[in-house]
Amino acid sequence: MSSVPDPEKYSIEEMMERLKNSPVGNPEDGELVIRPDGSQAIRVRKRKRRSSQPLKENHQRTRRARIVQVTAAMILVFLAAMVIGGAIIYANSKPFRESLVRKTEQSSGAAVVLEQFRMNPKTANAGSISLKWPAGNVLESLKLRGITAEIFPSSFLGNAMTGEEISIADATLALQIPQPGEALRSSPAQVGDLPIRFNRYRSPIFNLTMGDPKTPLIRLLKSEGSLNPEAASGRAQLSLYKGDITIAGWPKLRLDRALIEFRGDEIDLIGMRVLHESDNRGALELSGKVAPYRADQISSLNVRLESFEISGILGPALGKIFSGKINSVPVGESNFLSFQPSANPSLTLDVAFRTSPNSQIEVQQFPFLLGLAQGLDDPWFQQPVFEGDAGGFIHREGDVVTLRDLNLESKGRMTLRGEISMALNQTLSGNLQLGVAEAMIASAKIPRLKAMFGPAKEGLRWITLKISGRAAAPADNFKELFASSTVAPPEKTAPARSEGSSFEDLTQPK
Repeated sequence: MSSVPDPEKYSIEEMMERLKNSPVGNPEDGELVIRPDGSQAIRVRKRKRRSSQPLKENHQRTRRARIVQVTAAMILVFLAAMVIGGAIIYANSKPFRESLVRKTEQSSGAAVVLEQFRMNPKTANAGSISLKWPAGNVLESLKLRGITAEIFPSSFLGNAMTGEEISIADATLALQIPQPGEALRSSPAQVGDLPIRFNRYRSPIFNLTMGDPKTPLIRLLKSEGSLNPEAASGRAQLSLYKGDITIAGWPKLRLDRALIEFRGDEIDLIGMRVLHESDNRGALELSGKVAPYRADQISSLNVRLESFEISGILGPALGKIFSGKINSVPVGESNFLSFQPSANPSLTLDVAFRTSPNSQIEVQQFPFLLGLAQGLDDPWFQQPVFEGDAGGFIHREGDVVTLRDLNLESKGRMTLRGEISMALNQTLSGNLQLGVAEAMIASAKIPRLKAMFGPAKEGLRWITLKISGRAAAPADNFKELFASSTVAPPEKTAPARSEGSSFEDLTQPK
């Protein structure tokens, strides 16, 4: 059946008729309504989109969570900045500095002056700190410059100043002789943990003096110091490295290293290695205990010498007469350095020594050596060398130095025994027994030289010399003994000059 095509144009009546006659459609798709003009229309109910989109929902939730987190973090950072800023401001305030001074006084027992203090989140810094103790303490004063402390964050809370290390540009510690009956501290001791606690205190320039600062008994300069308040032993430990040591009346020495522990009111010198002023190979080592608060008790330190230049003990003046490297010899009641912790310490050194291996002791400048060299026609006697078991005892008390029980032997030539001392004004005194090989005396061409020596003993012929003069120009009585010796008359007539010679002729250079 063919369909009739729709006309291209409709009249209004035809259009209204078509609308009235159009099918209603599915009622579920809408509701048929008649307009006021009589036309019909289908009212379609607006449908809600109910499809689920989980990815988009998760993204939205994550975004909201991140916004919350960022906001919270910003709030926390802001609050932390406010707290830190407030803490820094407080730490640099006058009340905090005054509190820190009180804590330092409680920890040290000294009166404290703090200057140019400033603090940041990592370090506490000060231009200088000065500590002063009462007269009853062995510590007199401590001056620190350029202080930088690595602090823990808890230090800002104000209860205690704690941290890893305090670095000090330079430190000067002055010791004094404690006065009995005087106070040890400027403030009462702290009960419990100290309010100032650091694991280490270090200074690359550490100076120490003991006694009057103008004329100290002991001075240590340009050392490097490190203090560990609680070492493995549980006691405070001080380490020193390098430095120049000056002891009143003693030759100059150098510190190599030292380790010191503090036990109550006593000091344990675990070890101190001291070097000669100009030699790095040999050493003088000290160890022992010191009781600085017991003025009536002598403190003794053990002494050990190893290839040490003897002039480092005798001093430069006497060291020009006796020179060489020595080792200490273990002997009872010897090898010690003793003193009293009082205004007059009476520093005393007593050590038994022997020539160190591969070394020797040289003796020179005595007039008798020149007389022997000329009389025996042997230049070796002008500056004799003694090796092997050559040794003796060194006793030093203040400025007075004594070489006693000397036994310097060169087999087949000469032996020196006896004692010689140098006083404060460097004057010499003592007696030396000079032994010369019997065969060498017998072969001498000067009869008076033969006559001045005594009979043979131990293969040597002996005379006793009296030492005098000053260390810069030592003297002896060899000339007098030579002049007073009696020459036996010769069996045959001989020229007068052959019967004897004057000391001046004997010592004339050839």
